[in-house]
Amino acid sequence: MTKPLPHVAATRVWWLVLAAALLLRLSSLPLAVLTDHTEARYAEIARLMVVLQDWVSPHITPSEVFWAKPPLSTWSQALLMELFGAHAWPGRLAALLWALLALWSMHWMLKGSVSALQRAAMLTGLMLSPLFFLCAGAVMTDATLGATVLLVQAAWWRVLKDEGAGRRRAARVLALGLGLALLTKGPAAAVLALLPILMHAGWRRHWRLVWAVMRDPWVWLIWMAVALPWFVIAELKTPGFLQYFVLGEHVMRFLQPGWKGDRYGFAHAQPLGMIWLFTLVAALPWVLLALARLPWLRWREGRGAVGRQLRSQLEPELISYAACLLLAPLLVFTGARNIIATYALTAMPGLVILALGLLPEASLAGRRLRVYVLLVLALTAWAYLYKLPQAVQRNSDQGLIAAYERACAGQRCALRYQAKPPYSAYFYTAGRLYEGMPGEPGAPAFAVLPRAEVPADRALACNKDACLVAEPALSHNSAR
Repeated sequence: MTKPLPHVAATRVWWLVLAAALLLRLSSLPLAVLTDHTEARYAEIARLMVVLQDWVSPHITPSEVFWAKPPLSTWSQALLMELFGAHAWPGRLAALLWALLALWSMHWMLKGSVSALQRAAMLTGLMLSPLFFLCAGAVMTDATLGATVLLVQAAWWRVLKDEGAGRRRAARVLALGLGLALLTKGPAAAVLALLPILMHAGWRRHWRLVWAVMRDPWVWLIWMAVALPWFVIAELKTPGFLQYFVLGEHVMRFLQPGWKGDRYGFAHAQPLGMIWLFTLVAALPWVLLALARLPWLRWREGRGAVGRQLRSQLEPELISYAACLLLAPLLVFTGARNIIATYALTAMPGLVILALGLLPEASLAGRRLRVYVLLVLALTAWAYLYKLPQAVQRNSDQGLIAAYERACAGQRCALRYQAKPPYSAYFYTAGRLYEGMPGEPGAPAFAVLPRAEVPADRALACNKDACLVAEPALSHNSAR
């Protein structure tokens, strides 16, 4: 039997795996095209922010403001597009930077509460969770939300653990994180950030500390200075924003199945409690570890073995806090139907802490777990470097626009869409579709038609919904 590595060496191995995972996500950023609707939509919103130079109100088209989200995530994506150009990867790089903030927050939170080996394993576990890894390189708001919410929650843990000036600094970092969270997703972010803290304070009777934080005037000044000015300016600039955003996006969206008031998409109608399944899938490798460990512990060590195992590896305060981090978002979304899979993201840190806390620390240095983690890393590399870039091509118009550009060979060709173009078409034509693309006299003309209407031998390129055809071919087909 192979002996476990010494803790220092094993810790180094976990850090190397984490670095490899980050490098893998960085290298995967330019490989996949922007897919409709989510990624392409947020990338187009960021591109429009750069083009219009309107850094107050995000726009979903040049003439329509986007009221569904505050702008922090878009600011970060647009800033990187301003620096590096309007491509997919600068927008995705913003998500990776937010993911780094989330990892740093968890590192700060766990420092002094778990061993260096456990901390390295937990950070790697979070990074390699399927949902966290996906969000760490996707043009969405979720990486920003996850980072700012975790910054608040890590700061509260430091409030609990530190004394004196350290505690005051942590309280003010909490306020900063709360302000940033509000700029990411408004009141919903505040609920996701603060509910686990309040649950834990009630459970472990930390109300005195809660009151001490609330009495610090700097805490109030910091979060208000960070968050409130933009909300005031946005309402003054586009009256009606607060009513739609607060009532529509935060109340009707979650309580009314199939809500019809969504200005920018459609309401999702999931079964009640679907968030629990989303969470299981989102953390699959670590959930498997935990689920495999639970019956084994019960069979071998009898009743109460799970609790004893956790208490032998983690302090009770951390166990209860991780449980609150896991359960709070699940409780919030259990009664909501209009949810998507990424809503499970803020539950990931608590779940990873508890799942890895079920393992004896010695096993984190063992060969079996190293092989398991390297297998997860290899599968992730195969998916993101090879499989996904091919698979998502079907959900984007990038291939159609690229085929159009090749066929035009530098001329100004006409391009028309029979149906409303998706966001990826606007992004990859750099917005030329908004005003139409009539082309110049004598240049070829092209059309994007529903795939079902186009014979395969006439298509220049297709995705799952539409095909690009030359207009003469269209005339020929129509005559037939």
